Amino acid sequence: MLLAIADFLTSFGYIVGSVNFLIHWDSTAEADCYTFNFMCQAQSYLTTWSSICSQAWTCLLAAYLLLVTLRPTKLGVRAYVLSNVLVWGLPLVPVSVLLGKQRLGYSTMSAAGWCFIQDHIADENKGMVIFLTLVGGKLTEIFTYVFVIAAYVITLYRMCKVRGCNQTCVEMRLLIIPAVYLALRIWGTTHFFYTLGLFHQCIDADSITVVKILRIFQAIGDPGQGWANAMLYILLSSVYRRKLIYTPLIALASYLVTIASRTLQECVKFSNINSGGRIGSEQTPMLEP
Repeated sequence: MLLAIADFLTSFGYIVGSVNFLIHWDSTAEADCYTFNFMCQAQSYLTTWSSICSQAWTCLLAAYLLLVTLRPTKLGVRAYVLSNVLVWGLPLVPVSVLLGKQRLGYSTMSAAGWCFIQDHIADENKGMVIFLTLVGGKLTEIFTYVFVIAAYVITLYRMCKVRGCNQTCVEMRLLIIPAVYLALRIWGTTHFFYTLGLFHQCIDADSITVVKILRIFQAIGDPGQGWANAMLYILLSSVYRRKLIYTPLIALASYLVTIASRTLQECVKFSNINSGGRIGSEQTPMLEP
């Protein structure tokens, strides 16, 4: 639930950033630029914070699953409150510092017009941009790749060692979740490193094409983690499939059958009435004068 909230905030911020970029695409007016920069910083603050929170929740869930596998335990209320304070509160520190230093803004390393870390300032040096971008979430993103894959592999190994490597639904999910996470989020990281190689250089047509392709995949993958998690839990869980797919489909089919049956009955009844009326009129004798 908490991971879904973080992913929702990220997706919402990306939508706001894309709309803001499209509205001010060709504008050169000072007022429009001010509005764009204000919304750009607000969107960058929201999505940078929520992305770090999402990555932290992803790592925390993987760590909890690994902990339960190694030693069955149940976290208390204190641990739950502490994890919420750390995951939601700690990322506010670097993001707020970046905002206070006016480092959040339009970025050429983001896709679909999203704002992140400003990297278009003329006197900016490459090392500082890399450092700020890493602090702004790329470092935690790369760490999440490694940690999530390692945690899920160890968890799967422990489960196979204890229960045997039967292809159960849970074990399949342990394989699919890190694979899907990596497949969705790797495009943004690849775009980041590829753009660094082009930083302050003359960019040819082929490089621009590669950047456009990476941006398209990043625009799909970065906000798609929440949808992917939801679909995985729905498709790989018989309980959720029954509640969210099978039961509504059965109810819809039953409703359609009921409507069709009532319609057929009304048609038969109407046909019988018309047939009776025609027969009665044909059998009525003509009155002779």
